Amino acid sequence: VRFDATPFNQFMFATGDCKKWLIAKRWSVMGWYANSPRWIERSSFKNRRYTARWYRRKRPEDPWISLEDHGRSWNRGGILY
Repeated sequence: VRFDATPFNQFMFATGDCKKWLIAKRWSVMGWYANSPRWIERSSFKNRRYTARWYRRKRPEDPWISLEDHGRSWNRGGILY
């Protein structure tokens, strides 16, 4: 789904059953970064603002959006996108 013509300021990523989810501001998701701390506003993991290390490089497999730091989430099923 293209969002370039629709105004919005947050993303919500979730599993199909919505048991795991997170909300992040648009500026936190967009841009280019590698293993960089990105702000999460709220999630199923924490009910407060915190950071997690994500990847959004210029690679076909990116972005990697997760509940915790990428390395930790990989083993715990916390990768949401």
